[in-house]
Amino acid sequence: MEEVSVKCPICKKEHKYKAEIQVVSCKGKPMALIKDRLGWRLMEVKIISEREDEELDKIWRS
Repeated sequence: MEEVSVKCPICKKEHKYKAEIQVVSCKGKPMALIKDRLGWRLMEVKIISEREDEELDKIWRS
């Protein structure tokens, strides 16, 4: 399987992963390895509260 090298938003270093969508972590913080129109990227996963989720639902529905 192909490997990709991506820059980490947490530690600012390069990490290598299998080229597949997956959840990984760096320094205990969760990240998602995704592929979009810009290529493979790491995005930090932010855990939100139930209230924040409800507020986002209101915004996205409008």
